[in-house]
Amino acid sequence: MRKKHIVFILILIIITSITLCAFTACASGPKNDDNGGWVWGPPIAGTPGDDDGPAFYPGDSSDSTHEPDFDDTKVKENPVISTQTQNDLYFSVDTNTAGYTQLKNLILNERYYGSLANYVKIDQMLNYFHYDYSTPQDDELLAINASMFDSPYNSQKKLLRIGLTSKEVELSSAQNNIVLLLDVSGSMSGANKIELMKKAMIQMVENLNSDDKISIVTYSDRTKVIIDGMTIGENLNDIKRKINDLNANGGTNGEGGIQKAYEVAKNHFIDDGNNRIILATDGDFNIGISNPGELKEFISTKRNDGIYLTCIGLGYNSDYSTATMEALSKSGNGYWGYIHDMDDAKKLLVDDLASTIITIAKDVKAKIVFNADTVKNFRLLGYENNVISNDDYEDNRTDAGEIGTGFTLSLCFEIQLNDGVDLSQDLDIANVNVRYKDAKSTPEDISSELDLPIDSRCYTTAPTQDDKFVASVVEFALILLDSRYKADANLNNVIARLQSMEFDDESKTQFAEVVTTYKNNLNNSNLR
Repeated sequence: MRKKHIVFILILIIITSITLCAFTACASGPKNDDNGGWVWGPPIAGTPGDDDGPAFYPGDSSDSTHEPDFDDTKVKENPVISTQTQNDLYFSVDTNTAGYTQLKNLILNERYYGSLANYVKIDQMLNYFHYDYSTPQDDELLAINASMFDSPYNSQKKLLRIGLTSKEVELSSAQNNIVLLLDVSGSMSGANKIELMKKAMIQMVENLNSDDKISIVTYSDRTKVIIDGMTIGENLNDIKRKINDLNANGGTNGEGGIQKAYEVAKNHFIDDGNNRIILATDGDFNIGISNPGELKEFISTKRNDGIYLTCIGLGYNSDYSTATMEALSKSGNGYWGYIHDMDDAKKLLVDDLASTIITIAKDVKAKIVFNADTVKNFRLLGYENNVISNDDYEDNRTDAGEIGTGFTLSLCFEIQLNDGVDLSQDLDIANVNVRYKDAKSTPEDISSELDLPIDSRCYTTAPTQDDKFVASVVEFALILLDSRYKADANLNNVIARLQSMEFDDESKTQFAEVVTTYKNNLNNSNLR
């Protein structure tokens, strides 16, 4: 009897423990906070290969009246820098856009859960869009311009927008040697990965030139060369068939795939052409090198062969490795994009195909020096991982960012002027210097330079459409970050500003939809 009694007690303890665990798990779900917002528990892990992916829900509050939170666990943001301490800044410039594509799809498809701060990359948000900036003249590869206007969310600040535009060349201006490096491992199963990848790659191949060369390298447990230097022309249907025949299974030997892709690209190298590897993957490397730091070191040894790298991410954010893709793109003279659906694929691989696969300038880096007599402090918006030292800026061999053809990008600063500064007077604000190399140059070649003095004549009380759009992107990003620097940033003001503008750009129109959708979903009970 005593043994039965002990067993009964043990069973009772187990049942009680399970019940308490279940209650604790439920308690981590949504509950109303003191401000009427919603607090959420940790994200629900998704199942790799699940076509529907995990469900994510909004939990941010747009209330910008609460005191700034200086918690060190918040997403890294560039600090405010006093010009009395430091009046210059050096950083690498690139045109990656994956961050914004991820962010907009999370919002539009109502797949986010809790804070979106980890997906906010201000530079990638700004660089996703096209702007009406001045274009390069004569033999220049880049053009630079600037505008300064009042910040719409902080009365103490001005926004300084520096625009860069790259020379536009036609896709047919040179023969393309393209190696498609396709991840066919088991983690790529599902309609949102391998099936989307196949459709996207076929769509891209259909828009290349008939004399371009295509190779296809796949990797899972092992690496295979499916097509080796085939001219598109009359082989287009065969190329499409081989892509359609791909299936996902096995491990992920990304290292072996990358090595083979560079080998194949080098075998078919075109001296006066465009030589590029296009990697499509969810970033899940589990065989060979998988650590981002080691990948960075490995891929950097390949970049001096004149072969460029485009990284295309696929998969829902829960099972997509941004660390891997960032390491590859930054180290391999690369570009990092992301596709969630065929609309994304069309923009990246059809509408912007030339920009995606043709690099016009490499090792692009910028220096800005503020006039401490005019500017009290400044803060770079975005590019948090791109800040470099003065020595790296001066070193002609420093690897920096790449810019594709026909690209427009915005470098944006918040600045505060010294008390008593009168912008109606002729005053120096800052000087911007941009260094870059031709895409076909060697590491030893000397960089070209652009220099832009910025004075009070750049200030305007009537911002352009591009200025107002840039300000809207920045303000929305600060709200999503719940930034300590957001001041009076407000969703309603962003929406009203966007509604006051007329867009002939589908991507900008969609951005207005993203902001409105986010606002509408903050209190959507159907998502709880």
